[in-house]
Amino acid sequence: MKQKILFLFHEDTRTGAPNALLAFLNYINENHTNEFIIDVFVLRSTGGEIEPDLKKISRNFYIKRKNKLIKTKLINIFKPISLKLFVLQKFHKYDIIYGNTVLTLKHLSEIKEKIKTVKTILYVHESQYLCNLHLDQKKSIEHFKNIDKILAVAKFTADNLITNYKVSSEKIAIIHPSIKKEEKNQNNPLKGIYSQNDLVLANIGQPSLTKGTELIPQIADALRRRNPNLKFKILIVGVSNENEYIKAIKLDINKLGLENYIELIQHTKTPLNYLEIADAYLITSREDSFTLMGIQAAVFGKPIVTFDKNTGLTEILDKECTYQANYLDITDFVEKIEFMYTNPELSKEKTILAKQKYDTFLDSDICNRKHYLELKKLT
Repeated sequence: MKQKILFLFHEDTRTGAPNALLAFLNYINENHTNEFIIDVFVLRSTGGEIEPDLKKISRNFYIKRKNKLIKTKLINIFKPISLKLFVLQKFHKYDIIYGNTVLTLKHLSEIKEKIKTVKTILYVHESQYLCNLHLDQKKSIEHFKNIDKILAVAKFTADNLITNYKVSSEKIAIIHPSIKKEEKNQNNPLKGIYSQNDLVLANIGQPSLTKGTELIPQIADALRRRNPNLKFKILIVGVSNENEYIKAIKLDINKLGLENYIELIQHTKTPLNYLEIADAYLITSREDSFTLMGIQAAVFGKPIVTFDKNTGLTEILDKECTYQANYLDITDFVEKIEFMYTNPELSKEKTILAKQKYDTFLDSDICNRKHYLELKKLT
């Protein structure tokens, strides 16, 4: 008998965690369609970028839109989300409810409290910083007790749950997220646009304190001062709104006179075009549990410059195949960029090794197979 599963997405953007779960659901749909019935509930619509894809693979699709009714007669917009989920569970009798990110933890726990027979699984993409930001520690310790299985994107994500939320290690499985392997665009419209630069560096993802985007003007300023004859450009790709954070970054760029060295690029459906034309990829994050764009950089053969202690990706792509600066040390980060640029043969060796490690540990078929097997254990 097919297992009925309700998948909870915290949002519907084509970014990080939502994109990773979408990739897994596509894998399930292509390889194990006779084993599962998939329903999807998006807790917060922020543009609907992956909505058409989710509708293709789900029997029923539910979404919470701002100031609009959810697309179903079963639930009412004015009811709390957990009550809506309770109504859905009573109607459909799901075998498993699967939450993506800790933003779904509370809802999973509340359903489990009401219906003990349903199995709950939570895929945790966040580590210490984001868990501190989004969770009430005391309440969350109790919520985690109602989760039957926890998937963590990296070991340091799991360690945070064990240390700070009293989650048993036996309940946790480490499943690296994956995305469809993308090929380079042979007709990339950006080819040649940045060719006048000696060095093009890319940073992709919605700018935020978590991503450490505000460090980039400091990095660019130091790189320019140390290398006055170097023509370089840093592309910050993924700006989605003109908030205070972006305004502060723009102010820094202006005050430091970096308009010719940093380019802010709006959120785009084709960010890989920018990655493709870059000479290297920068990860400036304070915390990025498992950066999918970092994975794609390895696939594209781009040298990666990052801080240590900031991403689960470096558990696989370690210092042998990436350049790692001391945590938030701007000078060290710039020195790593310089060393990468002036040692092309070493950089080539690192990218080859990074691609080999991707093929061994991070290939989508490998990660999705492990993910599927963990899901099957609950059936």
